[in-house]
This record gives sequence, C-alpha cells and structure tokens, in this order.
Amino acid sequence: MASNENAELDAAVGSGAAFGALYEHSGVALAFFSIGGRFVRVNAAFCRLLGYAEEELLQKTHLDVVHVDDMEATAIARAQVISGKAKARMNERRYIHKDGSTVWAHAAGAVVRDAAGAPICTVLLLDDITSIKRSQRNAKRRFRRLIEMGSDWYWVQDTEFRFVAVPGIDMEHLDDTDIVIGRTRWELPGLAALPEKVWEQHRARLARHEAFSDFVFLKHNKAGELRYLSVSGEPLFDEKGGFRGYHGVGKDITERARDQKAIEDSEKRYRTLFDVNPYPMWVVDAKTLAFLEVNEAAIRLYGYSHEEFLKMSAEQIRPQEDLEDLHRAFDDPANYRARIWRHRRKSGELIAVKITSFNLDFGGRRARLGVIEDLTERLQAEERAQESERRYRELLESRERG
Repeated sequence: MASNENAELDAAVGSGAAFGALYEHSGVALAFFSIGGRFVRVNAAFCRLLGYAEEELLQKTHLDVVHVDDMEATAIARAQVISGKAKARMNERRYIHKDGSTVWAHAAGAVVRDAAGAPICTVLLLDDITSIKRSQRNAKRRFRRLIEMGSDWYWVQDTEFRFVAVPGIDMEHLDDTDIVIGRTRWELPGLAALPEKVWEQHRARLARHEAFSDFVFLKHNKAGELRYLSVSGEPLFDEKGGFRGYHGVGKDITERARDQKAIEDSEKRYRTLFDVNPYPMWVVDAKTLAFLEVNEAAIRLYGYSHEEFLKMSAEQIRPQEDLEDLHRAFDDPANYRARIWRHRRKSGELIAVKITSFNLDFGGRRARLGVIEDLTERLQAEERAQESERRYRELLESRERG
C-alpha cells in the first residue's frame, strides 16, 4: 500500500532535481499525507521541528502529532478541503514534539489532485512560531503583573502611537483629555527636558512593536509642578497578526523619585565626607576581607595607590602572627568595635593603629567601615617621656647616693 502511495506521489509532484533539492534542504517543514491522513513523506526540517526520525513519522497519522485541543478543528478543516467544500487557508495550529512540549506553527495545507480532479494526497507546510508565542505569553504575563502591582491610569494608542483613550486618568498628571487624545507621548504639552536619545530609543522600541516597562518621563502639571511619570505597555495585534497599536498603564512616581534623589544626595554627601576626612578610612568586605574602597588619607598613610589597595585584602597589611586574631574579629557580629592593631606599610615599616569599625551594607555586600588612627607618634612620644622619666629618677638616685 505504501509503495502505491509513493508511486502516486512521485507522479503527482515529479522527480526533478530542483524539487528534490528544495524538498530536502528547505528550512520550511514539509510533509505529504495519504488521503487517509498517514504520513507518506517528510523532509528534514519537519523531522527537526517535531523531534522524530523520518521512519517514526511514517508510522503515524497527522492527528498523532496534533495537539489534542486542535484535533477537531484540524480534522474538520482537512476533510472540507479534500471534499472541495472549502479552500485551503493558513491556520495557527499546535503540535506535540516527541518530548511532549508544544510546538506552535502557521500551518498551510493543499490537496494534490489527478487530471480528473480526484485527490491523490495532501501537503502540509509548517512555519515554526513557537518563540513568537512564548514572547507574547511572557509579555502578557509581565503586563498582568504590572496591572496587579497597581497603576494610576490606563491608556490606549493607535498604530501611529497616538493616544485614543486614557480612561481613569487624573488630570493632575496630564492635561485635559481632549489635549492628550490624538497626540503621541513625546508630543504632550508641558514635557520637561529629556535627552533626545532617550526618546529615540523609546520610539525605536515602539517601531519594533516590543513590550516595555517603567519608561520614565517628566511633565509639569497644571500648577507647574514637575511630576515623574512611569508608563508600561505592550503591543496589540489582531487575529491575523496585524499590528493594532499599544495599550498600557501609567503611574505617578514623583514621591518615589524624590525619595530616591534624597538617598542619592545623602550618599553623595557621605562619599564627600569619606573622601575628604583627615582620618584614614576604608571599607572591607566582611567575608573575603578584600578592600572595597579607601580614602586619600589611607593612601597617604600606607603608601599604596588606590588601585593597589583594591587588589589587596586586610590580611596583607598585618603581620602573619596577627591573622588569627583578625579573622576572629571579623567573625564577631558586634556592630561597633575599637581595637589597637599592628599594621605594615608598603615600605615594610610596622605601625600601631587604633581602628574603630562599624557594620555597613556596601553595594549589597556585607562590609565593615574602618576609621584608622595612627598611634605611632603618640606611642613614640610616650616612650620618650618614659625614657626621660627613667633617666631623671636615675639622676636623683645617683645624687642621693653621692
């Protein structure tokens, strides 16, 4: 039976070299079926698409690889095309890969007939759109999450990215609706300065019909107050895949932006205090003991450059016999510590220092901020004073004896 079907198939499609090359090497999945629906021939692209060897597919029917939810529609459409009651058309269909995963494809079928019009076989071409469907599902999931997170208003745009609806909008955020409608986002009145490159990147993403989230622009409200507005959206497509525009949500994030700016200003002030502080200071990773940052005073005291410090750890400026105490100190969870240590300068000189340290979050890393006081001169002065006192006592004792 299979040999008769193959003979009829050869007669129907011919055996020319050009067709053979196209059939075997095309990137489009191509398969021939008997009128009863059994696989007769499949090309390599079809095998790759569904993960089967050609010999495995030749033991199956077309319904064996169709997703259960699309079986009925597929069987009806095929029967109507074979009977001549309907014309072949492209449909979006789901198929089952050998590993059980779902493959989405644009399916186009045709019926091969003999000279008398009797059907000989059917042809199926599949264009894999699985990655596109996954991207669309991911975009929808992201958009649903945005909706669930809350928003201040909803918006809809046409194919030219002009607003056609902004239901639920608070006029504090945008001007009257009739001024918004018909304009693109970058044509809204009262926009504050934003680098043109930012708008160019936003328009380019829209032109590619990509979903976007948290695009922030600045706009003055009716009272002239500057507001920070964040918008997120996804493209809209019709049933045939035609682009229909965008829809999305908007949110006033002015307070959040101001809080963030306050944090950044605070960090900037802290950075300034750190850099210009006359006391040597550094930040050390609490786990690896690596130097994360040092100020100019520390660089002057120890003789290492900033780049050298950031390649070192706190272990490298201690004598070997002090390392065990150092590790115990970093294992101590106390927030505040003050202790005298011996440190070694780049020159090799040992100095005595007092380190006052605090726990610190540094860029998401658990760290310790250390403030260093060089005790070398003080201790030397104390030693000189003690030596002078010793000599003075010896002199008094010598006079008393004399």
